Amino acid sequence: MALRLGSFFQKNAHSLSRRLYFAFIRRFSGVFAKRQSVYFVDINGTRFKRVVLGDSYEAVLVERALESAPARARFPQLVHRHENELLLSFVDGRKFDPSLASDGSAIAAFFGALYGAERRSESTRNLWRALNIDLGFLVTAGLIDPDLKATLLERAGELRPTEIQVGLDYVDPVAKNFVMDGDSVVAIDVESLRRDVPLGTGIAKAGVHWLERDATGDFIERVSDAAEFTLSGQQPFVDLCFRVAWIKRKLLLGKHRSVRIELLRELVW
Repeated sequence: MALRLGSFFQKNAHSLSRRLYFAFIRRFSGVFAKRQSVYFVDINGTRFKRVVLGDSYEAVLVERALESAPARARFPQLVHRHENELLLSFVDGRKFDPSLASDGSAIAAFFGALYGAERRSESTRNLWRALNIDLGFLVTAGLIDPDLKATLLERAGELRPTEIQVGLDYVDPVAKNFVMDGDSVVAIDVESLRRDVPLGTGIAKAGVHWLERDATGDFIERVSDAAEFTLSGQQPFVDLCFRVAWIKRKLLLGKHRSVRIELLRELVW
């Protein structure tokens, strides 16, 4: 059987316009660039997804995280890891729609399964230190003034718990990174599954995309019930730290249109 598996027969998952956009920001507006590419590979009539990461260490971290993921939190199957590359099953399904109640319930169950899988307590010392560094950088970069930095630090001090729970989290839960398979949601961007992350990081990211602020409390309760862990004790602090770090990353990646300082102001005013 003739199998055409060489790179000539693999299709880039990103459109030409999107690749040109990333090439532009890498050369003209960013300090750092995301070293990752994604391809579709057909083997004997079946589609697979090939993900090329920056180095083998990144690929191993994804492999270990997938091994730790509970069955109730669904991801594509990892078929093989080769150095810094992953071959995954291709998951076809309906687009995830956060405005649908059924999809909202599915995503709450997904996060609940992750947060209930493996977690441990950790001091907030490192997160607090990172917050101070990130806020100082935002002042240096001219994105915020010293008064806003001081206000954010004061608020963070009020919200800061002594310890937080860390564990498995899906840190890039934008709508396009999910598909619906029946009543279940499948997270297709496997490199966004991370271990030893402050729980609630994924929810904080959803909060800057599709999770409406007035719906956040109910969503956190549903995730907490599914995880059998009260997330509300650390979520506000995680939210604040995440938003500051997220704005810093967007600046350094050259995605200036995503730099929204109002996301910080609404936490303190």
